[in-house]
Amino acid sequence: MRVSDQLYKDFTDSQKEKLYEIQNTEIKILKEFDRICVKYGCHYSLAGGTLLGAIRHKDFIPWDDDIDIDLKREDFNKMISVLPSELGEDFEFLNYNTHGKYFCDFIPRIYYKNSKAVTSHSSDGGKSNFGNDERMNRVFIELYCLHDSDSSKVKGQIFRVKEIYGMAMAHRFTPTYSDNYSAIQKMEVGVLGALGKNRPVEKLYADFEKVANKVPTGTGDVYFKPSVPLPVQEKNVFPKWEFENFVRVPFRNEEFMVPAEYIKVLESLYGDWESLPKEKDRHPGHFILDSTEIW
Repeated sequence: MRVSDQLYKDFTDSQKEKLYEIQNTEIKILKEFDRICVKYGCHYSLAGGTLLGAIRHKDFIPWDDDIDIDLKREDFNKMISVLPSELGEDFEFLNYNTHGKYFCDFIPRIYYKNSKAVTSHSSDGGKSNFGNDERMNRVFIELYCLHDSDSSKVKGQIFRVKEIYGMAMAHRFTPTYSDNYSAIQKMEVGVLGALGKNRPVEKLYADFEKVANKVPTGTGDVYFKPSVPLPVQEKNVFPKWEFENFVRVPFRNEEFMVPAEYIKVLESLYGDWESLPKEKDRHPGHFILDSTEIW
């Protein structure tokens, strides 16, 4: 199924085809990741908008242009240790702390080498990015860790993660803010960033890991995702039972893993997940379509 004309009436035919090509490339990355997870007995879940697309459309959300993956901490740690050696030659794994002195979120990513893109990581609307790292200018998928936590402690962890993230923003090649940030959040990040300039980024990485791993693996009653954008941190706290079992569901002529309780997860994230957003919000969020090449 090609990108819907009804949902993309303002897009040119070439932009629709480019979006479809980007989505297929992300599926290619995901299939390689799935292969390695099966090899090592790891479970993962399509996450966020990718999970929503899989359940509501059995495909991408028609205007979506990225893939997000959740892994419980034990599987996440195993995968980031084996991906560099296990990925095929067309792929490259970059952990969040591999961009030298620049902060590029707390999100590991897998990139498709045979691509060149201008993305939302671009700090100036051009081909540079906030990591000043040419390797980031490619099509990618993102990996998120579900950290063990306790419902009595998670609010404190989220508060500290927001502080650390705000301080780390000072270490971008060029500071940028999500469109979802409120004016108050931008002000808070500005204040924290001023403080963060005096703390080396390596120290902030250590701070983040300490807070994220505060509750030992296998304990607590909830999972939380400290690497998601600041405005949605509170929504990304899930009862552990929602991720006890996994099933495979159709996704663009393939099948990939989701939690068996995917309806509960979607309700936590989106509430009325079956309804489409307003038309003005139906647009890609990661890639400048006319500036992306795949070969």
